[in-house]
Amino acid sequence: MRKRRRILGALALLLFAAPAAHAAPVGPAAPQSRSGLSPFDRSTIPLPWGDNLTIDRTGYVARGGTVSLYGTYRCVRDGMDFPRATILLTLTQDQEHHGIGGAAAICDGQTRRWAVEGVGEGRYERGLAYAQGSLVKFGDDEDFVPLPHTVADAEREIRLTAPR
Repeated sequence: MRKRRRILGALALLLFAAPAAHAAPVGPAAPQSRSGLSPFDRSTIPLPWGDNLTIDRTGYVARGGTVSLYGTYRCVRDGMDFPRATILLTLTQDQEHHGIGGAAAICDGQTRRWAVEGVGEGRYERGLAYAQGSLVKFGDDEDFVPLPHTVADAEREIRLTAPR
């Protein structure tokens, strides 16, 4: 299913970019960035109509080890009447690697903020950590058993600081 979505996304991107190929002006090449890519490269622009998930660069850890992480998500209906979705998070710091919880997601196509607060099973401290998140949709009500499908992933190195 994931491969099929990637292939459809690539086809849509090609069809979307095709008219721009004819309209490109003749003349000097577009300016290049340090990475060698044009700053106007369409492949660097996130698609605004799909599911996505982000994790903020900063999280908070209280004295008791309670961790608070934040970010944004966008969940699209995809034709389902009552789509159900969840955001699940895992946090890694040194030898500690635990799921810290999740949050319910609303699939209405709007970009929304999420917040997850959890202890996990370990003790987290201030400093660098690695956060992984998944946006998981559950199958349509017409399915005999609504199976979960990961529709967006996010991974990021974050800094845990003291709560404000």
